[in-house]
Amino acid sequence: MGRDPWQLRPALASDREFLYGLNEATMREHIEKIWGWNEPEQQAFFDNRFEPAEWQIIQAGGQDVGVLIVKENDEELYLAEIEIVPEWQGRGIGSSVLRSLMEDAVARQKPLTLRVLHLNERARALYERLGFRPFREIETHTYLRWDG
Repeated sequence: MGRDPWQLRPALASDREFLYGLNEATMREHIEKIWGWNEPEQQAFFDNRFEPAEWQIIQAGGQDVGVLIVKENDEELYLAEIEIVPEWQGRGIGSSVLRSLMEDAVARQKPLTLRVLHLNERARALYERLGFRPFREIETHTYLRWDG
């Protein structure tokens, strides 16, 4: 990915502290407003879903700056999670990663789907700017899809 300002590497079990800290830095504000932030519960919730073999670390400038989790099934490419360290946000990394996933979805002839918290207006604005459209609402999230 020479033209992109980022690259991916596989996540390792030793990345757990970085990834938990990233999750807290990017999501705590939203989680506090919806459910309240309970540190032991958040640690347990994170550890319950932490699957390093399925996660990728986004790197830029020689540093770990984010996480990417993508799942594929017969119907779709699902962006389960993308988080960028706050001080690296706004530099085009997230948009570039998303465009790369959109290219993958086209190549696979599948829609790219994701979900976003209703409160996370900044992320939703980015997704909609890139052409994602809502297709389902639940109490806390909107599901969006991009059909290429």
